[in-house]
Amino acid sequence: MTIVIVGSQGNVGRRLAAALPDVIGIDQSPGADIGADLATVDYGSDELQAALTAADAVVHLATSANPKAADDVQWQAVANTARLVAACGRAAVPRIVLPSSDWAEPKPGMPEINAYGWSKRVMEAFAEMYSQVPGRLGVAVRIGWVPHTVEEVAPAAAWLRANYWDDERLVSEFRSALGLD
Repeated sequence: MTIVIVGSQGNVGRRLAAALPDVIGIDQSPGADIGADLATVDYGSDELQAALTAADAVVHLATSANPKAADDVQWQAVANTARLVAACGRAAVPRIVLPSSDWAEPKPGMPEINAYGWSKRVMEAFAEMYSQVPGRLGVAVRIGWVPHTVEEVAPAAAWLRANYWDDERLVSEFRSALGLD
């Protein structure tokens, strides 16, 4: 199975790229197989078109992971995701996995929904929309808190610790979303 990870150099992307088979990484940061800024990328380029056409699945992680980021950041994430999902549709990618979060439906003790949470609800709607075409599946994963280091867990607020995902859970959830388990 060939898996394209968009946002392959981010906190979650690096972890998944190391744990999943046959990954092609796309990111604007150094180290990716294909360098691209989603705000300006040309999905018709030979390199990107070839990657999407070869993909059995695309995992999209290149969105804001900061619930406190400005609303403009969340709007840009939605716009970038719409362009990526449309490109996946044109390339007939059989499965896409899009990022969501518990912020899309805050649990007791969490702050109220904000632009970040609403953007994650849009990601969930994009996954549903993608699935409306026979032979395609869109899956949204409500990713828990994945800190950069395990040392960040103990001093975190109780509600955040309760939403902590270690690497094992992270990989398991994405393997399931990809149909690998």
